[in-house]
Amino acid sequence: MTLYDILAKKCDLPLWKMLGGYRDRMLTSVTIGILPERETVEQAREWVRRGFRILKLKGGIDVQADAARVLKVREAVGENIRLRFDANGGYTVEEALWFVDQTLSARLELFEQPTQKGHAEMIGQVTRRGSVPVMADESVVSLRDAFRLASNDLVDMLNVKLMKVGGIAEAVQINAVARAARLEVMVGCMDESALGIAAALHFGLSDRNIAYADLDGHIDLVKDPAADAVTIEDGTLFPSQ
Repeated sequence: MTLYDILAKKCDLPLWKMLGGYRDRMLTSVTIGILPERETVEQAREWVRRGFRILKLKGGIDVQADAARVLKVREAVGENIRLRFDANGGYTVEEALWFVDQTLSARLELFEQPTQKGHAEMIGQVTRRGSVPVMADESVVSLRDAFRLASNDLVDMLNVKLMKVGGIAEAVQINAVARAARLEVMVGCMDESALGIAAALHFGLSDRNIAYADLDGHIDLVKDPAADAVTIEDGTLFPSQ
């Protein structure tokens, strides 16, 4: 990441332009962790009040409670807020398919890592039999993982995190594999400084195939020395130049 930053500075370009320059800003989702139903709804309303238009709910421990929380959040925030759900690999195939059926009315935009990593055939079953786009996260750590998932039509989307796959160079290659297989990419993050978020954002801005962003890992950090590396306004991320 440092070397890419130096190269962009030598070229007198922001990195997102050097990498392709497809767009200059990106909507991000904001994540709500595994909380009781009432607290989940309260957080959802607060994030919407703060301008976010995409919410990602976490789950994977109790499929029935997860489905109920999703439906309550949809009821609370209305039809114009986009909802995503991340099961963190916590479901069996049958639980995942039951969850999809139960939450159809919530119109989930995507279903992230429904089944455990290391068992690619399980996530493939959910993809083939379910009616919501399925995204791999923990199942894609390397270029080889991406190729295996893409070549066997096991998922609809890949979540690419720089800290997980090994930086910008690897992320660019994984996105190329996804694009060749007609799989969309979401650029994601861990809990990390705005410096890491900035690198991920520049990657996300570079290519049309990187269609989604989940870059909120810096929002709750206190005294982040790189806080100005990105700007966020009403759920939209802007890079520095």
